[in-house]
Amino acid sequence: METSVKETPARNPRPHVVLLGAGASRASFLHGDRNGRKLPLMDELPEILGGTWAKLASGSKAPSGNFEEQYSWMKSNIDISTELNHIEERLKGYFRALKLPDSPTIYDYLILGLRKGDVIGTFNWDPLLIQAHERNRGVCDLPDLRFLHGCVSYTTCEEHDVLGSDGQVCPVCKSRLVTGQLLYPNADKDYAGNSFIWRDWEVVQEAIKASFHLTIFGYSAPETDYNARNLLLDAWGDEESRGSCHVELIDTASSDELSETWKDFIPYDHMMHESDFFDSSVARWPRRTSEWKLRASFYGMPTEDIGPLNTNSLQELQEWFHDLASFEISG
Repeated sequence: METSVKETPARNPRPHVVLLGAGASRASFLHGDRNGRKLPLMDELPEILGGTWAKLASGSKAPSGNFEEQYSWMKSNIDISTELNHIEERLKGYFRALKLPDSPTIYDYLILGLRKGDVIGTFNWDPLLIQAHERNRGVCDLPDLRFLHGCVSYTTCEEHDVLGSDGQVCPVCKSRLVTGQLLYPNADKDYAGNSFIWRDWEVVQEAIKASFHLTIFGYSAPETDYNARNLLLDAWGDEESRGSCHVELIDTASSDELSETWKDFIPYDHMMHESDFFDSSVARWPRRTSEWKLRASFYGMPTEDIGPLNTNSLQELQEWFHDLASFEISG
């Protein structure tokens, strides 16, 4: 017998953590941003860097391989530091120019579909997640955003843990917010070396430790980023301690491939795999993923779908989520 969680008082007993990789931005903006600008994957970055990158990457001493390997070599080569600074500024400029379309996007559904206490940790540099958060702030309580590789539009206070945008001041100390740095794809990423990025890592790790449900959307956990993988795995814990927990993977790769990639994270084969965000738990049980998962896992009670609402109107989507949030209580 199916039960409804839509109109029952809703609490958030354990956080739902969502990790976003480049595949999430690509899936959310298949046709580009508002102006058709492409959301590039890492190995597509040379396409937007033009001749400077092509010249450096084709030099006699440059290694063959992917973008990360070539960038790591460039970073260690003092002779080309000026050119590398030009490349970094060009990357920042490209991503800063990205704009959300006026119609609803997957990022709007994701932001509105989670609650205060839930956490989104993103590895992406683009500003679109922040833009979605900003335009939906007045609708209902929203999840915490954390930037695990930095973000081009992320500003914060050096003393207080706040999220803002250019020109704003800290609500606590009134100091002007400063721009966080990007963590570029070096082979050996030093997360602890950047105070803002490490602060966000600590928050995400604590949320993962407390979570019952971990969703990984479009993040491939590349072997070259072993520091990130180890930090996530340390927070998630071993299989024995995660016996009733679930990992949800939203990815176009095959289930077999994903099972191999994430085998250390999947307790007792408790894996959900969807290739489309709109088949995911956040889309089907928005703002109720904790209640849905607890009912299903502990009480064997299937729950009827709440969403997703199919609409091309951002206002209609916001009104729908506002009504859904009216059944929620604090505590």
